[in-house]
Amino acid sequence: MIVRETKETRVIVELQRGEGRLSVSTPVPFLTHMVETLLYYADLGGRVEAVVLRELDEGHHVIEDVGLALGMALAELVGDRRSIARYGWAIVPMDEAEAIVAVDMGGRPFWSVKARLPSAVLGGYPLYMFPHFVRSLASESKSTIHVRASGEDPHHIVEAAHKALGLALKQALAPSNKPVTTK
Repeated sequence: MIVRETKETRVIVELQRGEGRLSVSTPVPFLTHMVETLLYYADLGGRVEAVVLRELDEGHHVIEDVGLALGMALAELVGDRRSIARYGWAIVPMDEAEAIVAVDMGGRPFWSVKARLPSAVLGGYPLYMFPHFVRSLASESKSTIHVRASGEDPHHIVEAAHKALGLALKQALAPSNKPVTTK
């Protein structure tokens, strides 16, 4: 179990592989929806619980801290990384939107997000925070995450990206008897 507490938020994350009970609760409805989507497609169960301790902005701190805590929980889940497939990728269409995601769980943090998103807020989630969420997740999970997403509807763009990220993580986290190397 990961507990991340700052002056602004408290986030608790417990993850387990495979189908299991999944409970996600955050004060940002669109973030809750996206984390549920990500974990569902990654075939991860558990819980994510976030509360705001000090209201400062439109969700910046809680989105960042959920990304960081999820990343820590993923790192804890994979342990020494020796028995995972390491790489995962997915292409997900969602109506007019499309997302392409590639993941390397090999232990080197890096992130890249290429998506045109308007300056808008969806369900309490400022869309400028999506790349920041990916960066937080990649940093703490010690993984490389590349996201390319396009479309017209910003909800569809971000949701397709979370679905593709979940599918790529599912593939990367799959058991493997080949040791993970940096070659």
